[in-house]
Amino acid sequence: MMRFTTMWLAVLAVAFAAPSAAATKELRASSGPLTVTETPPATHTPKANTNVWITVTAKLGGKPATKASAYYQFLYGGTVVSTQYVRNNKHFTFNGRFRDNLVFPGSAVGQPLTLRVIVKVGSRTVHLDWAITAHA
Repeated sequence: MMRFTTMWLAVLAVAFAAPSAAATKELRASSGPLTVTETPPATHTPKANTNVWITVTAKLGGKPATKASAYYQFLYGGTVVSTQYVRNNKHFTFNGRFRDNLVFPGSAVGQPLTLRVIVKVGSRTVHLDWAITAHA
């Protein structure tokens, strides 16, 4: 489980961004033979201090990718304000798919953020963005 740091929350007070449109069931992006799919939270407004589950799938040439790496960036006003690693491990790798939960603290309530999931396999990189504004 990942929690935001106090330093990250202090940076949030400096910028402003508008939340994006309605929720989608799945995000998909590709770079050549690498295709990444994210099943984000069911809403763009998750409740603070609760588990917010995401699932990420990576395929290379249509088959589950091996030795894929992933991490998160949180953007506020288009600026990266925090980089977090899956399961607090800077060298997280997975084969094909992983599921993780995020927890937004009470101090993030009302702050319009973009969750960016970045997946790398070999020389290929794909990122998927999801607008989130936590609520109480």
